[in-house]
Amino acid sequence: MAGVGHLAVGMAAARLYRTEQPSARPSLATMLFWSALSFLPDSDVVGFLLGVRYGDQWGHRGATHSVVFSLAVGVVVGMAARTAGKRPLRTGVAASLIVLSHALLDTLTDGGLGCALFWPFDLTRYFAPWTPIPVSPIGLGILSQYGFYVMAVELLLFAPLIWFALKPPVRPIVPVVVWLAGLWLFLSSDPVREHLVRVLLRDRTVFAQGFSDRKLDSIRRGETPADVLARIGPPLWEYLGYDRSDSCGGVRVEADLVTDAFPADLCRARGVQPKAPRRAVEVLGVPSLDCWFYSRSPDDGYFRARAVCFDSDRVAEIVHRWMR
Repeated sequence: MAGVGHLAVGMAAARLYRTEQPSARPSLATMLFWSALSFLPDSDVVGFLLGVRYGDQWGHRGATHSVVFSLAVGVVVGMAARTAGKRPLRTGVAASLIVLSHALLDTLTDGGLGCALFWPFDLTRYFAPWTPIPVSPIGLGILSQYGFYVMAVELLLFAPLIWFALKPPVRPIVPVVVWLAGLWLFLSSDPVREHLVRVLLRDRTVFAQGFSDRKLDSIRRGETPADVLARIGPPLWEYLGYDRSDSCGGVRVEADLVTDAFPADLCRARGVQPKAPRRAVEVLGVPSLDCWFYSRSPDDGYFRARAVCFDSDRVAEIVHRWMR
């Protein structure tokens, strides 16, 4: 997530935690404290600087996004609360729930890897059955056009929590109407809405012949490439990802030819470069990620990415978002 949702949860928690005046607006310091707890699981991004890979147990959305981690944080916060004259049990439980809310919200996103909720007993990455929140770019990518779109969606989704945190509950007719209209604009699959968004974002997405979102929605995690081919057909292009920092990391293949490879110099040293035949990629071994894309942009701009990604010849992710 882009962080707006986690911030909103922390702000709302700050108000709920108040005991003396639960209806009053909490102080800025209190909101910052609870919001910091809500963001805490994303401290794992520091691992990228240390060479930890995304899919490792201490990688992004790994151990720090687990129930065990949230309970551990709750214990520490509860002990600290006792020394500060606060109720340790109440504070510790609240802290655990806020930290756990981060992972649960991340499972609602439509991309990346799922969350290792049951680490260290189970390293499986889990997604929720419903993933309405667009996945956020990592790092400076959040400042892109797509990144701002993700933040706008989160601001819309979590506006009621922000409203609750900043003022007493009332019956604001106009804000509710605006909020419902926004939900329709950003989240509906209504044809009118789809056309409006495409116009606003100057969408020129090109799709594979015979492709439809209905067919893509029929794909489930765990299915095989043969299952996908039978229902959707062949992709327009393919992305092959390799978990290596000292060699070719990513290759794009289209019409049995390499169209892009990066880092360019390291890939070229292995004989993998644009216009090379697909068989040249075999020297890199088995990819850690294999994504079949059924859409593309005709001018390298933003497009409605529709793809199926495989891990160990099983569907691991279904991509349904804007991408560049």
